[in-house]
Amino acid sequence: MDWRKCLWRLLAAALYLWGLWCCCLAREAQSRVFLQLDQPVSLGAAKECYDREMEEETPVGLCFWGQTGEITISCETTGGRARVTRVVLCGNGELMEAGELVWREGCLIDRETALELFGTIHCGGQILEWDGASYPVLGTVSALRPTVITMAREEDTFSGCVLAASGEKGTVTGEQFFLRHQLSGRVLDYYFLWALTRNLLLLFPGIAALSAWGWMGKDRRQLSVSGIRAGEQWGMLIKTGLSWILMGISLVLLWKLAVIPPDMIPSRWSDFSFWGDWWENQMEELVTILFAPLENRQLQMLLNMVKSMISATAAAALALCTLRRENHADIAHRG
Repeated sequence: MDWRKCLWRLLAAALYLWGLWCCCLAREAQSRVFLQLDQPVSLGAAKECYDREMEEETPVGLCFWGQTGEITISCETTGGRARVTRVVLCGNGELMEAGELVWREGCLIDRETALELFGTIHCGGQILEWDGASYPVLGTVSALRPTVITMAREEDTFSGCVLAASGEKGTVTGEQFFLRHQLSGRVLDYYFLWALTRNLLLLFPGIAALSAWGWMGKDRRQLSVSGIRAGEQWGMLIKTGLSWILMGISLVLLWKLAVIPPDMIPSRWSDFSFWGDWWENQMEELVTILFAPLENRQLQMLLNMVKSMISATAAAALALCTLRRENHADIAHRG
């Protein structure tokens, strides 16, 4: 029975750590603002926006992106061919995890396509060809679908833009950017999902803190019972010390992870319609995100948030089941 308890606790802890890691991978939600443009923007217009933004007193880093559909890429050296989606950029490629393209001419491909064409993800220096042009491979990127990334050419257009700004003020930053450059579109605000992901990670440490408090209370009751040998008392004292450490770690996690979106706090507490309007706006944003044409980084960010939420919920459920079984066993033992 003790082995089963240990197994469930280890599984819950592993799920929680995995959820924490996935949440860290989705950090773009708090450091990026994603814009969906109503009308395609040409390369010339994108460059003008970039130049104007750099002249601002406090410029915002930006990168326009677009997709040109599927193309067939080939490597003359290996004879390999693959169908991929071509993504084109203009601006600060580091915002799209493509910083190599800012300084050198070439392309980036996803790791699966690299393995298919070259048998390794370390394929820097290889040459890919399509549309009668050659592109040196500068590196690989993580992607959910076959992808090749290049800087844009004159005929390319862009359907989205990424800004280097806090997701906490994402909507305001995006709307101001639209006004400054006379563009129209929608700000895809991921901050609510990010906050939800972070706050779900509070469940497991909260249950762990309650469990540690319960262990300490049970040990105090046992220590007060006469007839307990000295060796057993030392064991209980050690367990109590570990419980204090566990509760301390849990409280630190609770303090560090808690996130409250600023727009969730009403300006007037007497505004009773605030919460209904707020939830309606969040649902509209969620529908917009789900049906918007998303770029690979956005898809990965969403997937990591979903993984984190599922892992955090599963870890909390396992911890709660273990805690309830312990309580039932303790009540049965007293009876």
